[in-house]
Amino acid sequence: MKHKAVPITTAAGRPLASNPPARTEMSREGIVVAIACSICMGLSFAPVFMGTFPLFLEPVSRQFHWSAAMFPQAMLISGLTGALSGPLVGRLIDTMGVRKVLLPGLLAWAAILAAMSLLNGSIILLYVISALMGPLAATCGPVALAKVVSSWFDRSRGIALTAVLGGSVAIFTSLMLVLTRVLIVDIGWQGAYLALAGLIVAIALPVSYFFLKEPPQSSPSVMTGKPDIASMDLKPMTAFTSRAFWTVILASTLVCASCSGLSSHFVPWAGERGVSSATATFALTLYSLAGPFSSLLAGGAADRLPRPGMLAIVFALPLLGFLAMLTSQEWAVVIGLALMGSGFAAVAGLLPFFTSRYFGLANASTIFGVAVGLTTLSLGVGPVVLGILRDKWGAYTPASPVLAGALSLAIILALTLPRYPRR
Repeated sequence: MKHKAVPITTAAGRPLASNPPARTEMSREGIVVAIACSICMGLSFAPVFMGTFPLFLEPVSRQFHWSAAMFPQAMLISGLTGALSGPLVGRLIDTMGVRKVLLPGLLAWAAILAAMSLLNGSIILLYVISALMGPLAATCGPVALAKVVSSWFDRSRGIALTAVLGGSVAIFTSLMLVLTRVLIVDIGWQGAYLALAGLIVAIALPVSYFFLKEPPQSSPSVMTGKPDIASMDLKPMTAFTSRAFWTVILASTLVCASCSGLSSHFVPWAGERGVSSATATFALTLYSLAGPFSSLLAGGAADRLPRPGMLAIVFALPLLGFLAMLTSQEWAVVIGLALMGSGFAAVAGLLPFFTSRYFGLANASTIFGVAVGLTTLSLGVGPVVLGILRDKWGAYTPASPVLAGALSLAIILALTLPRYPRR
């Protein structure tokens, strides 16, 4: 006599999945989407505008007879408006879907970047373009791309997110610097801005249109045969009032502010300690190049370590690097700054991983938008605070305990991270 198979049910009466579908998170389709996200991220605000800004600073300021502090206000204003608009952009993505926001956002981002070529010496025009750039660039930046990557990857989410949001930024920034230097020499800074905007339209837009998409309506947990993840998707206000959210944010912002502050002031800081300008330049290069490798290692560790508090070792890298930099040896300064760069990139890359693991994917963009906004603000606060302390005390060395204390507190907070919700 044949027995009919009866599915085992949960307490809620739902059948318990026994066999995952054929499509897995490491499918060819998922990898193609991750590559598309990397290209889009590589042509976003951070690599294309902020990464190349030092090359535009001198020719733009010279042409309009601006002071050294005038043109950099474009970064401050665009970063601030981008941070403030992050939650709204995230809500739009959660409500409308990624493609409906990202694709027109790419066109708007390219248009506002091209508008930089219209600068004519008017401070008002500079402020208007900069203020619009932040929100428009945010529509096709990490807030949107983090949700796409998180929805395609579960068991390998950490390494996927850090590769796309961390590694690609460092690689494309290096490429953009080389290309921009050539463009400014050949066609001037106005033409360079137009050419960079053209790259966004010619490369990022078609790549995103054809290859960047969210997965079919199935959660990553179903893909891997795990229980339904929908039960752990939290409302934004629930996330914003949780201990997990603020522990992650405080630990991350302390690291980001400290590393941003020191790297921004590194050349004069190194000069005070007798480090040559050539060594300081080499150390800053390693600071950037160490990022992609440390991001991947941190992402792989996040995927495998059972408790988030064990990732405190990642948060400890900047402190170890800074302590090494306090010695009198030039080689220690170089290695120390490289360690700080490694820790900074790894911590920044882990931020979307933490938010998706703690709060689910349903409102991931809204929650991550707020997190990105707060960490972006910390990147601007760090250099300002260190500059104020330097002006007050007449040197950078007296501020060392402040930096060491901030980085130590970040490690303590990381050690106290609560366990991920059971799924």
